[in-house]
Amino acid sequence: MTIRQDTKPTSWVFIDPLGAFRWENPSAINELYFPICNDAGMMASVTPRMHGDATTGQHTFLRRPLVMEDLHNTRSTRNFWVYSERFGALSLTGCSARQFAESAADCELVRTTIQATFLAHSLIREDTKHGVRSEITHFCPVTDDKIEITRVRITNIGGAALSFQPTTCFPIYGRSADNLRDHNHWTSLSHRMELNDYGLVVTPEMHHDEAGHRPNHSSYFVLAYGGDGEKPIGQIPTVRELIGEGNFDWPDSISANRSPDYTPPNRRDGMEAVGAIRFARRTLAPGESCEYIVIEGVTEDKRLILRCIDRYGSSAKVREALDANNEYWRRRVERISFETADPNFDRWMRWVALQPILRKIYGNSFLPHFDYGRGGRGWRDLWQDCLALLLQDPDEIRSSLISYFDGIRLDGSNATIINKEKGDFAADRNRISRVWMDHGVWPYLTLRLYIDQTGDLGIIDEERTYWKDHQLCRAKARDTHWTPADGMKHKTRNGLVYTGSILEHILVQHLTCFCNVGEHNNMKLEDADWNDLLDLANEKGESVPFTAIYGRNLIEIADLISHYSEVSGVNELVLSREVLYLTGLNTPLDYDSPATKQQRLQEYFHRLHSSFAGEKESVPVVVLAAELARMGKWVLQHVSAHEWIESKSGYCFFNGYYNNDGERVDGDHEDGLRMNLTAQTFAIMSGAATDQQTARAYEASKSILKDPNTGGYRLTTPLGPNKWNFGRGFAVVYGEKETGGAFNHMAVMFLNGLYRRGFVREGYEVFSTIYRLANDPVKARIYPGIPEYINSEGQGKYHYLSGSASWLLMTMLTRIFGIRGEYGDLVFDPKLVREQFGQDGRAKALAYFRGHRIIVIYENSRLLGVCRE
Repeated sequence: MTIRQDTKPTSWVFIDPLGAFRWENPSAINELYFPICNDAGMMASVTPRMHGDATTGQHTFLRRPLVMEDLHNTRSTRNFWVYSERFGALSLTGCSARQFAESAADCELVRTTIQATFLAHSLIREDTKHGVRSEITHFCPVTDDKIEITRVRITNIGGAALSFQPTTCFPIYGRSADNLRDHNHWTSLSHRMELNDYGLVVTPEMHHDEAGHRPNHSSYFVLAYGGDGEKPIGQIPTVRELIGEGNFDWPDSISANRSPDYTPPNRRDGMEAVGAIRFARRTLAPGESCEYIVIEGVTEDKRLILRCIDRYGSSAKVREALDANNEYWRRRVERISFETADPNFDRWMRWVALQPILRKIYGNSFLPHFDYGRGGRGWRDLWQDCLALLLQDPDEIRSSLISYFDGIRLDGSNATIINKEKGDFAADRNRISRVWMDHGVWPYLTLRLYIDQTGDLGIIDEERTYWKDHQLCRAKARDTHWTPADGMKHKTRNGLVYTGSILEHILVQHLTCFCNVGEHNNMKLEDADWNDLLDLANEKGESVPFTAIYGRNLIEIADLISHYSEVSGVNELVLSREVLYLTGLNTPLDYDSPATKQQRLQEYFHRLHSSFAGEKESVPVVVLAAELARMGKWVLQHVSAHEWIESKSGYCFFNGYYNNDGERVDGDHEDGLRMNLTAQTFAIMSGAATDQQTARAYEASKSILKDPNTGGYRLTTPLGPNKWNFGRGFAVVYGEKETGGAFNHMAVMFLNGLYRRGFVREGYEVFSTIYRLANDPVKARIYPGIPEYINSEGQGKYHYLSGSASWLLMTMLTRIFGIRGEYGDLVFDPKLVREQFGQDGRAKALAYFRGHRIIVIYENSRLLGVCRE
């Protein structure tokens, strides 16, 4: 049950030039959360009421795993209680039954403020009714400790002395997220508890999994101490003893201030645990303050638990750790920063710059909105996050970038999950055989950005293995002879592990898709493309937008190898004979015939899986480049000529898809005009659209796709009745997610394409829409940053772990400010508009290029409309 405790939320405001912000009374927002994490692997979230979970992975949750609805439906939050003879039990987070009940009457007497920096979150409560001011700060130290530190500072703001007794309340879940609905009680019975002078440690006897039980090596702990080193006087270590017949909002032992019955070294095994740690009574004079520190964490080595007391065992040490945390994250986000006419934008972009780093840590899991992840990083997410990370520090990511190519199969598909250990791949999060047809696009785009930023052309020569599992022929067949014991690397018929250059890996992905076409000669949709909701058209479905972008990539790959040859003097490339068979070099290939291209692909699959010897042959660079360019140009001309729609209403735009009945999805229908943004984005970005088509596609998008309520660019119009021939998106109410939400990821790519093509004012209009919606806290109801999408009510959804952040950061630096590399040469090509220059006529960007910190200042003293030089 949720009862509004505070007054109506205001808006967050930045409070320093670095991006720290403050928000008055945000507790009324149920879906607001903030990430707390570190590189060691601690991943947590915290809300304005201190709710949120914490984990180091799918099977090691310190606190109970949460989804969005749990943030207001469940009571097992972090909490800190004080008991005074004057007013009884008081929660410093406001989460008590009495405070909820009295909230309406007390709204003028209790003021809540959230203050946040990179990456620390503080809850400040001014409670004039009880004379208590509290400031509770959460952060994860930038060390090798998988812990979260909570610092609680209590100040007497009344006119008389204040006596109270503090008790922490930090519930411990201590097991796999799977155990929420799989032997939840049984797994608690396997818990073993140890108490020490500062808190408790819970160590399950085993990791329960009926597919194969495993020994458990993880321990979960909560420690607490006074800021001056004061030890606790006792503990109430189980939920049953803490709450009695009450609940976490009004625990019996706290509301009655009962003395702890258990002191070290007693144990309480097989019960749900809680870090309810009691301290001695404290008296504060008016204006006086005191501090308490709580440390929660997960470890595989119990010896490290009490080391936390040595490292963080006083207020001074915690302040040092907090300062180090703030400095570490500040340095990371300011590697790319901007100074424009809008200081709020400059600070907001620092939070955008943080998001790709968060995705590297969290993957697509472990924050409340992301209830479908189980750890690891998705293939598409991995490569797109690298776009921003490469701009921030390309040298740091080179070895990882190379290793990711090991996840590509020789049939052109790939592993879809990349786990934390380098080279550790998984076929699918849910063990389903399926292929996303867009997955071959992203490795090349990321590789090309890396080469442009560094000039490291030699990376395309790096030899890598190919991934192997049970899937064959892009998940259309199964290798019944293969077992995991055979290894996860593709072997020749002689049992030798096969390797190919990174260039060959890129070609495999593009050439297989070039041949894998449907009856309209567009590349097959297979089990979905970038839009995961289009997952019911794997027989006759076709994806026009990604056909276009594959075409552009082929042209660029031709240019890449030509430049490589010019720089290196290498005139021939050595590539797999089978891979070259997918081109028309040795055996002519009729591009206009879908049947011929499909036949070529099936013959390739047959060669690959029946007689693959790993033989290679040399091909002249000039010959291969001409063939790839010819293939790419054919694709773009095909899309421009055959997928352009002139509707009855007069609007013109590109068709996006064909469904599983082979029917064109977009255009005029009995129930109205159908259109999607993805098709316009990639037709424009790829160059398939002519300048005239680009202008008309933008006008159609602006007129048809903009949400009349929010002004955001929706991903699609309503797609008519569900005929079970296109995807699960029909089940989603229109106005949410990919089904009619203002989907920022695609909108950012749309503006990227417009800027690429020189449509600056049009691109700026799209950008302004995104920025305005994300920076309306009252409607968006999120902290600074760019969410995955804005729904039809204006609320931001799926915050922090959105691929839109990488694309926005890259677009702002390389297209709008025009600071980018081209084969290692630094290029300046700004497309700033008048409004982005300050009163002094300047716009400034800070970035890194080839190991050097660069500061670029554009001067536009006459405040011209568009800066191009």
